[in-house]
Amino acid sequence: MRFGVLGPLLVVDGAGAGIPVVAGRSRVLLAALVARANQVVSADELAEIVWDGAPPAAAARTVRRYMTRVRRAVGAEVAERIVTRAPGYSCVAAEDEVDVLRFEALCHQGGAAVRAVDWSRAAELLGGALVLWRGTPLQDAASQVLRDAHVPRLEQLRIQALEWRIEAELHLGRHDLLVPELLALVDEHPLREHAHGLLMLALHRGGRQGEALAAFRNARRVLVAELGVEPAGPLRELHRRILAGDPALAGPPPGRGEDIAADGPTPRQLPAGSPHFTGRADALRALTDLATRAADTRNAVVISAIGGAAGIGKTALALRWSQENADRFPDGQLYVNLRGFDPAGVPVEAGAAILGFLEALGVPPARIPAGQDARAALYRSGLAGRRVLVVLDNARDAEQVRPLLPGSPGCLVLITSRSRLTGLVAVDGAHPLSLDLLSTAEARALLTRRLGVDRVAADPVAVDELTDLCARLPLALNIAAARALARPDLPLAALAGQLRAGSGRLAALDTGDATGSVRTAFSWSFRDLDADAARVFRLAGLHPGADLDRYAAAALAGLPVDRIDGLADLLTRAHLVHPRGPDRYGMHDLLRAYARDLVEEDGENGRRAASTRLFDHYLHTAAVAMDTLFPFEVHRRPRVPRPSTSIPPVTDPAAAWAWLNAERANLAAVATLAADDGWPEHATRLSGTVSRYLMGGVYAEAPVIHAAARRAARRSGDARAEATALLGIATIDYRQGRYPRAVESSRQALDLFRGLGDRAGEARALHNLGLVVMEQGHDHEAVSCLEGALVLFREVEDRAGQAKAISNLSSIALDQGRHQDAIDQNQHALDLFRELHDRTGESHTLIRLGELTSWQGRHEEAAGHLRQALALSRGTDDRSGEAHSTDTLGLVHRRQGRFEEAVDHHRRALELFRGLGDRMGEARTLTNLGELAALRQHYRDATAHYRRAVDICREIGHPSGEAAALKGLDEVAGLDVPP
Repeated sequence: MRFGVLGPLLVVDGAGAGIPVVAGRSRVLLAALVARANQVVSADELAEIVWDGAPPAAAARTVRRYMTRVRRAVGAEVAERIVTRAPGYSCVAAEDEVDVLRFEALCHQGGAAVRAVDWSRAAELLGGALVLWRGTPLQDAASQVLRDAHVPRLEQLRIQALEWRIEAELHLGRHDLLVPELLALVDEHPLREHAHGLLMLALHRGGRQGEALAAFRNARRVLVAELGVEPAGPLRELHRRILAGDPALAGPPPGRGEDIAADGPTPRQLPAGSPHFTGRADALRALTDLATRAADTRNAVVISAIGGAAGIGKTALALRWSQENADRFPDGQLYVNLRGFDPAGVPVEAGAAILGFLEALGVPPARIPAGQDARAALYRSGLAGRRVLVVLDNARDAEQVRPLLPGSPGCLVLITSRSRLTGLVAVDGAHPLSLDLLSTAEARALLTRRLGVDRVAADPVAVDELTDLCARLPLALNIAAARALARPDLPLAALAGQLRAGSGRLAALDTGDATGSVRTAFSWSFRDLDADAARVFRLAGLHPGADLDRYAAAALAGLPVDRIDGLADLLTRAHLVHPRGPDRYGMHDLLRAYARDLVEEDGENGRRAASTRLFDHYLHTAAVAMDTLFPFEVHRRPRVPRPSTSIPPVTDPAAAWAWLNAERANLAAVATLAADDGWPEHATRLSGTVSRYLMGGVYAEAPVIHAAARRAARRSGDARAEATALLGIATIDYRQGRYPRAVESSRQALDLFRGLGDRAGEARALHNLGLVVMEQGHDHEAVSCLEGALVLFREVEDRAGQAKAISNLSSIALDQGRHQDAIDQNQHALDLFRELHDRTGESHTLIRLGELTSWQGRHEEAAGHLRQALALSRGTDDRSGEAHSTDTLGLVHRRQGRFEEAVDHHRRALELFRGLGDRMGEARTLTNLGELAALRQHYRDATAHYRRAVDICREIGHPSGEAAALKGLDEVAGLDVPP
């Protein structure tokens, strides 16, 4: 656990995760306690600090409330450190857990070493103190009272420590390395005579007497100009001794003891990068921006933590950028492979890595200290004032990296790791750069670079399939390319076939050596997981969808949902799963294949139990969501038992809509897997449960779910479930204009329900059939079906069904010119829908009512109905209702002569219908646009709209729509329209 105020407020829990404290006053309150860690800060003092010198009357009581918020914000582990002690509160922590305590202790020890003339220890201790600074103390605490109490003292101590450390390093003969740092120091603090003296001494010892004397003249000029005083005696005496060439000023020669020679070798340790590196333009630009920042900053070393999954190309990126930008770092480039994730399983210790760096910097082995801390101090001193690039490849964690970080500005550190290194980002200010899979274009470019333009151009379909099968993972693409190069006679389509062969995909990407196999690369990350995290990853391979939330993961693993967050964080940091939005996680296809290989160890019973828990989870959550949204139709849906694991909170309508919309692709995948792999009841129940939701415009997933349910029902001999699935299929076919198929499915469902003696099912099938034949222009049959359905709905006391039948009968009355009958029927249906709180039914009835009242010339009243319908449709996420109300509102505006508004509404409706795949709605809106264009004498546009509407109506078998569009075409024929 760590706390910090030497920069922005820092709170890191025991697992190394940074904890943000966002609220302003909560941040000030916690910062005040950390700044005085292990001391009691009274409530009155805290009130002065939090309200910046102007606390309200009841401030002490309010401080208690803020303290409660702080404890809640930081979590239970950290909250235990914030204790109540009269007359206030205290942050209890060890010295090495609080940066300001550690800084003060190191300064005290370093000062003692200076007084004891132990220059090596002084340099190490004081360097360690200064590296703790991450910026201006308390810089994000909005309290001048707090800053005034601490910042001046800490800043003075920092400057004192800096001068002591420089003085110690001068005694160690490191004068040449210190000049750049001293120039920055006197520029920042021009009135500190001691700093000017250190600069003069460093220049003199480096043989730069002229510059040393010029430094004195500059110091004198500043002091006279700013303070009107001459330099004090010690500085004047140093000036005199330099003029006199006093040999006692010479100090130890460069290179003495532990020194790194300023004129030593310039390290060039970068290995050759991949000749096949492709893409990553944005990442390369980001690294260049960081390098520019490193050149400009005088405050701290700049660090980039490049993260990503195994095989994603982290090292290739770091080396490509480093090779292209080596000239930015004239003092050298250091590189080490830390082997944090290595088949040998032995990460490089920091001390060993520093040893290699010191040798590269020219330090004789005999002069390199034995201890890691002493080596790190010498290493930091050696890089002081230099512009060096340090590449730390394949790091395991932040603790392995920290001793290797330079302590002086001007250096850039690139770190690659499969771990997210969140501690390094939180504590050390590293800039995270997370690599994702290559884009499709980048993946194709990589294969083109490897295989040549001609071979790629010869079979573009196979190339696209290869990029997909390799999940656009650079390692996998390179292995596939190597296999293709080894077999120039092998068609790329044949190679794709090898990869496509299920579990053979990872085998086909196995090179046979420990470092070149995709499976082996993944295993380096997997082997470090604890048992529960490993279980979650393995079982996630059973999930049939593209992603999953924490509740689905808990169901798969059979674990409490509150356990999943920490495990998902572990998997994310290992880059074995990837965030796909708030609390959602996914993995690319190769990782999924690897997880499925691993899950074999759970045995058939274990795998089946996990899948059953997952299917129970989706089915029950969907049932609760549907009961929340459509309680008036609960009698139509199958009853679902509660699962053994927790489900998300979906008893609020907004949450229910959000869950269904987020999970609809997963519901389709679950229905398919359940139907085909031995869970038929889950497939049929899921279809029957979410059917009403799917009718609202979820036309991509709806056919998949209902078709899966029908397959499952037929295999299990469940006639009622098959009939229900057929109704779902018919409804989507009707909505998308596939009328002959909709009629066939409706009749099949009707026969099945009648054979079962299921009067409620028979009513629904008759109603469905009536809707379809009505659109086909068979009004007599439509009336017969709808009236028959109405009788049955009344018999089984299905009021929702009654309302729908009455509402749809009103459409036929409208088409037949019986406007008052249509209005009366609509009003009756509207009353029923409102009694049932069926917002979707209410909105669709208001659309018809708006159309009817507009026909009667009551356009404002009609527009009011339609605006209500539009609001209801949007509130229930009914995109079909939104499209119909928008289109009909366009008709009303046209009749009012508001042509521009009418065009806007029709175009928006057309966009919605096309997005839904609703061909009938698209044709109707095109006809409306044609009529509007003709009214405005835009005959070419009118002709184009009508022709497209005719084509669609002929495709879907919609004679009444075709007739309306043909009538419009006849009316504009020859009116300024080319033949």
